[in-house]
Amino acid sequence: MSRTGPDGGGVGLGFRLLGPPAGWCHERPLDLGRRQQQAFLAMLLARPGRVLTAEALAAGVFEEDRPPARPRSVLATHAYRLRREFKKFAAEHLLVTVDGGYRLDVPAGAVDVGTFDALVGQADRAAAAGELPRARELLDQALALHRGEPLAGLPGPHAAELRLRLVLRRLTALEAKLGLDVELGDSPTCLVDLGRAVFAHPFHERFRALLAAELHRVGRPAEARAVRAEAHRFFEEQGLGQPELDTPPVRTGRTAATPAGAPATVQAPDPTRLPAAVADFTGRRAAVARLTAELRRPDPAAVVVLAVNGLGGVGKTTLALHVAHALRDHYPDGRLHLDLRGTRADPLDPAEALAVLLTALGTAERTIPADPVERAALYRTTVAGRRLLLLLDNAADAAQVLPLLPGTRSCAVLVTSRSWLSGLPGAQHLHLDALAPSEALDLLAAEAGRARVEAEPGAAAAIAEACGLLPLAVRVAGSRLAADPGQPLAGLAASLADESTRLAELTYHHTAVEPALALSYARLDAAQACALRLVALPDTPELALPAAAALLDLGPEEARARLESLVDLNLLQSPAADRYGCHDLVRVFARQRSDRQDAPGAVTAAFARLLDHCLAGARNAAAAAHRTDLARRGEAPVVTTGAGPAFRSIEAANTWMRAQSALHHAVVHRACGDDGLSLTQAAELVDTMGGAFFGRGYAASVAELAGRLAEAAHRRAEPAAEALARSVRGGMLWHTGRFAQAGVELDRALPLCRGRELRGLRARVLHLLGATARLERRYEEAIVVLGRAAALFHRLGDAAAEGLTLGELAVCQAQTGRFARARATAVRGAELTGRQFRGAEAVSRFYLARVLHLGGDLAPALAEAEHAHRRLGSFGLTDYQVAAGLLVAQVHLAAGRAGAAVRSAEATLPLARQASGTLEGYALGVLGEACAMLRRTDRARDLLNEALRRFRQLELPVHAAEVESALHGLA
Repeated sequence: MSRTGPDGGGVGLGFRLLGPPAGWCHERPLDLGRRQQQAFLAMLLARPGRVLTAEALAAGVFEEDRPPARPRSVLATHAYRLRREFKKFAAEHLLVTVDGGYRLDVPAGAVDVGTFDALVGQADRAAAAGELPRARELLDQALALHRGEPLAGLPGPHAAELRLRLVLRRLTALEAKLGLDVELGDSPTCLVDLGRAVFAHPFHERFRALLAAELHRVGRPAEARAVRAEAHRFFEEQGLGQPELDTPPVRTGRTAATPAGAPATVQAPDPTRLPAAVADFTGRRAAVARLTAELRRPDPAAVVVLAVNGLGGVGKTTLALHVAHALRDHYPDGRLHLDLRGTRADPLDPAEALAVLLTALGTAERTIPADPVERAALYRTTVAGRRLLLLLDNAADAAQVLPLLPGTRSCAVLVTSRSWLSGLPGAQHLHLDALAPSEALDLLAAEAGRARVEAEPGAAAAIAEACGLLPLAVRVAGSRLAADPGQPLAGLAASLADESTRLAELTYHHTAVEPALALSYARLDAAQACALRLVALPDTPELALPAAAALLDLGPEEARARLESLVDLNLLQSPAADRYGCHDLVRVFARQRSDRQDAPGAVTAAFARLLDHCLAGARNAAAAAHRTDLARRGEAPVVTTGAGPAFRSIEAANTWMRAQSALHHAVVHRACGDDGLSLTQAAELVDTMGGAFFGRGYAASVAELAGRLAEAAHRRAEPAAEALARSVRGGMLWHTGRFAQAGVELDRALPLCRGRELRGLRARVLHLLGATARLERRYEEAIVVLGRAAALFHRLGDAAAEGLTLGELAVCQAQTGRFARARATAVRGAELTGRQFRGAEAVSRFYLARVLHLGGDLAPALAEAEHAHRRLGSFGLTDYQVAAGLLVAQVHLAAGRAGAAVRSAEATLPLARQASGTLEGYALGVLGEACAMLRRTDRARDLLNEALRRFRQLELPVHAAEVESALHGLA
């Protein structure tokens, strides 16, 4: 690669790794810094345009026995200094920080390694097309790029590994080029070049064979015999046995030639070493089709490498064997299987693996060199031109696989591993997940008998679900059933339902799920193992990164690196960026390990951090959404240690609250059963959850959660937490239309609201009791109670809460015919809440619109209702948004605009169905009355009957009676 050739991302950068590292920009040299900084740069240049995590960079740059105290800081310093150098050439933007890792945005051609690979690839294609002189010319250009030892002088494991790979790739190219020299017979320096190659690589029989062949070709047989004799003497002295150097050179179809003196082999008729395939292979159609299609490609440009990764027990080996057995005709020279023992404490050394493969290919043991580089070269020579499929099973990492990759595109490699082998160059990756439910049932039927599965479909589905759809677990369950034909599937399903004994149940003879998971767990360091145990504890499908960081007591970047390392090992899943979960059986396994290994205090401390994080975030979300739902600010705030996530919009806040709902439920449930966790914090979290209305299902779940929290607070004699929890439960029951039950909870909460610090909560409970009385048409009682609440809010100085309560009071006054007072009260409420841009202002405007409608002032009522409807939707206050939409329809109806009323009610009905049964009944009733006005009698009757059923289900007799009256009016 010349300094003026490749363009580094459009700014003229070029880099050399095939020799002492160097860089330049438009002929001007770059200062790449000290050796360790160059090693950092070399890792990025080896994978241009790809993000490398800080953990991966640290593992590759720093010596394992001498890591720095703060590796991330050192890496950041290297990045800063390189950017400072690049800035001189307006190229600092090319080194990008991505989620704590780094990416260098230069094209492959800006690095000499990329140019080398491109030239060798072109040479391959030229040779395959019979253009041998052109192939040799391209190889000459590629070899000229080497300026000495690759990465000369650079420290670190990555540099050592990459150096070996680059040396082997150069050796392969040199073999190919010299083989073409011999075959073409027109190179004046051929003998000199071969002599140098033999001197530099004395263990390479191939170079000696080419030298002997060339001497024969030019009519110097005596010297050819001398080369052979020297080879025999050398290999005998080295204890490698006698080489055979008499086979004439034959080109294989790739750029490399197979020279005279190919390694001594004992030809096997079919070197196939595949274990038997599973007879009842089930499912995986898409994976089988993809792997088969790639492995059947007629003329790949390079060696096809397919890496299948997944959790232990997910069926990687089973899938690979199924595919390999089906490809016998496509790989006539053999299909080899090698277990690399990646999950064991002693994974197979690559040099030992090469010896096993060479022996399987017929190479005599005496000719296998001891030197790893020489052994790898012999292996590549041996497989050159053969159509072989290598199944490298259970790989530990990419470094173990790299030396085993053939150099000829006629071969293909199928690798399985529990880890993502991201370091394999040119590999295509297939992540194998659990089975689809239908596939898991088919597998269970294959093991236990289809008739039994079809006879108990519910139990069969429960077994598959308890197995996490993991093939190993399903097979074990099926084997147990097959061994006991009289056992009902429901019995096994019941046994597996108990999480504490599930893994013990998933055992049959020598096959079990827990040992498979334990092998992966044993590979973890202490920090990774602790992270897995803690992340598995919350009863939620997944955790966002900030929550996981709080749980682990780590900063976001360090937490991401640790969790991503578990994702790479397939012990965690990452369904989306910065979200982490785990397979059900991994969760069960990790929780059991936590019970054995983690002190109860440490687990409680982890959940305390998580609860603190959730509460801080929920507070921020409530503030961003401008929620002031009745004096949440009235009580003394609970102190949180974390700042929590920040939100720039109402939509972002509401989205976060929805996404965190499962986690919030899980944390509060944990607090109810763990005396070390703060019920006061948990109660405020539930209170904040109750401020967001995401439909009747959400409100019902919050009501249930608040009830459980109230009982826990009662047991612990914490009246403040109990009062807040009962008030939340009452509010949620109120919003779902269960007014009688809401009244019971609120009546229990009120006497608990004692002391100055709970005056705001007392006022809030009074407000809800007044609203309940209004809905039950007890207007005079409601006026008294709401008046007390408003006065208490006024003394507390909570203008927003006072304004909301006055709005509720104004509606009651209007219902009793006191229109002038009602209007004044509603206007005062709107004034109090309108002092700040919050949801309370929109709610007050809704109350004002109701009062105007009840007083017959329809034009301003419509304007206020429409304004409130728009604003309430923007704040995510669904219940009030629905009520405002129905009020718009009622105003149209009162004005005789039945068509407009129908349109408004129909637009509101879908959201009303989601919000609550009461609002759904109201919507059906309004729509029915509008249809009746349009004389669509049949539809009106259907709608009103549906509303009647809804109100009766909710045990709201007053509302039901009003609908019955409307139905009678249709007759």
